[in-house]
Amino acid sequence: MILFGVVLAVIVGRLRGGSPAGLANHGIKGLALVWVALALRLAIDLLAKWDIELAWLQFPAYILFFCVLGLNLAQPGIKTFTCGTALNFLAIAANGGAMPVSAGAIELAGLAGSPAGTHVLLSENTKLWFLTDVIPLRLPFLPLGQVISIGDILITCGIFIFIQHKMLSGEKNPPGEETAC
Repeated sequence: MILFGVVLAVIVGRLRGGSPAGLANHGIKGLALVWVALALRLAIDLLAKWDIELAWLQFPAYILFFCVLGLNLAQPGIKTFTCGTALNFLAIAANGGAMPVSAGAIELAGLAGSPAGTHVLLSENTKLWFLTDVIPLRLPFLPLGQVISIGDILITCGIFIFIQHKMLSGEKNPPGEETAC
């Protein structure tokens, strides 16, 4: 869903007369930490394929995400993104480091298989179930469905707002200001 949101934001930005060149001056501080956090999340999923469960690695990944978000709260859309990230983190923390996913939502989204790595099946013991991946998403023009959370929706909205602002503002960063790590 997040990738779809990014693509949609760029298309809408172009239709509104914006330029993708505005994204080059994104002004995001601490971007290198995001790549480390994403690498941790990828490692969790890859290791799960070999039956090595290290879902607890999501905690340091989220700490890195929150550090970057804290550095960038003044950016448009980042507060919305942060709210979504916080809701996902609450669900993950309450459920032992993995995001529960509804089996019914998996089926409604047209997916098969069991979650692994950063995800587990939702059960009667799931805490904060309403913040977990319980929303099936099956768009006719996308090859695969997804199961998303309220947090995912807020994250995507935050990214959309950010991209719209950057594409349409045309503003440059002040001289000497870093644009990324």
